[in-house]
Amino acid sequence: MQSPTYRILVLGASYGLLFAVRAALGGHHVTVVCRDAEATRINAEGPVIHAMTRKSGAPILVSRETADLDVVAITPENADPAHYDLIVLAMQEPQFAAPDIRALAFRIAASERPVISIMNMAPPPYLKRLAGVWAHELAQAYHAPDVWEAFAPNSFTHSSPDPQAVRTDPALSHHLKVSLPSNFKIAPFEGVGPNEMLRQICRSANRAPMLKQQDLRPPVLLVAGGSAFTPLAKWPMLITGNYRCLDDAGLSSIADTVTRDEGTSRHIYESVQALCRTLGAAPEDLVPFDTYCAAARQLSAPSSVARALYQSATKVERMDRVILQLMHTHGLPSRDIQNITDRIDRTVAQNAAQEDA
Repeated sequence: MQSPTYRILVLGASYGLLFAVRAALGGHHVTVVCRDAEATRINAEGPVIHAMTRKSGAPILVSRETADLDVVAITPENADPAHYDLIVLAMQEPQFAAPDIRALAFRIAASERPVISIMNMAPPPYLKRLAGVWAHELAQAYHAPDVWEAFAPNSFTHSSPDPQAVRTDPALSHHLKVSLPSNFKIAPFEGVGPNEMLRQICRSANRAPMLKQQDLRPPVLLVAGGSAFTPLAKWPMLITGNYRCLDDAGLSSIADTVTRDEGTSRHIYESVQALCRTLGAAPEDLVPFDTYCAAARQLSAPSSVARALYQSATKVERMDRVILQLMHTHGLPSRDIQNITDRIDRTVAQNAAQEDA
């Protein structure tokens, strides 16, 4: 029996393009929300994903020429969430404070459509689903906390966004290169209906060949189900790798950051894993350090948050603050993680001072 076709709205045309193309390969209609120039390029030329097969490492180019892709793009003011079956959030958390994205977020919340976040920053509606995790103090880590108050937790879920992808050229905003072909592991919704839709989308996307001419299966899968705590697997990775790529010596790749002192990296990683277990994650929800370290060796570029800070950003995702606050709350203080957060705080303050000068 043929799977149903769904209409999916994806906020974000950078990392979001990867999810959009994966869903479109399964025959679903995908609309991407982005800036006007990005929308014009996507609508004219279509998205282009550069990837490699997992086993052979053979290059794959997924585009309108090589695959059937129903992907279009619109600007935030033109997006009506009520026209879609599923909403996917793939923007950086600070972007939700921008007026046009903020207004769209409130429309999404009012539509009561099921929402999946594939952001690195775990949104409050998801954290509120985990017993004993959310606390008022955590709101200080978010740039638009009132936006998240509008969402109902029971129609909101989150993914462990394990694939790594970067734009190949700033001038080619519709091109995305997959640097680590891992999977989106999506925690279940609370409701039966949204979960069935999620399973059908994942099943159809994963069964579809990537190219018209060859029976190449996708190196990035959409994985539904598992535990509500599955997205916590990303937390040790973020602290050990992403948030440590900028220090006094400058920018480092995630690979160099993690491997230059594996003992320290392991200690930091396992201290965050201890927090995840305290919050309710089971061992099978998490990824061992050695597995993460092997994957990190493939990540030859700095993280997006480190690049943004290096380029004088004053607003970046602060998942480090969420994790540090939770560690203090649960009696698991860590000097290493405190130092990481202090460094980011200093960098943001320095960038703000330069901006005001």
